[in-house]
Amino acid sequence: MSSRSKEALAQAASVRLVAAACAGQGKKWNQQEQLHSAAGSQAKAWAAAEPLVVVCARCPIVTECRMWAEADDYTGIAAGSAWVKGVEKPAHWIPRHPMKKLAS
Repeated sequence: MSSRSKEALAQAASVRLVAAACAGQGKKWNQQEQLHSAAGSQAKAWAAAEPLVVVCARCPIVTECRMWAEADDYTGIAAGSAWVKGVEKPAHWIPRHPMKKLAS
């Protein structure tokens, strides 16, 4: 998908985001996303994501949110999932740490 197409899709989806269950919860959302991104285990990632996933579960526009997250290359929690550069992951997902090279 071209960047222009992605931008148009993201803008179209974002129009409906004002109806999202998370509207007005930016501070809480940012705090939980920071905890999620810093989590060193799946249990800690889930503990950080769970309050946000609960909000997403009662949201009337999860489909639009998912479209927006993908089109906007979002990283964080959206539509009840973790997102990394627009790719959907399970909410308990944590980034794999690169393998350390051993000295030879």
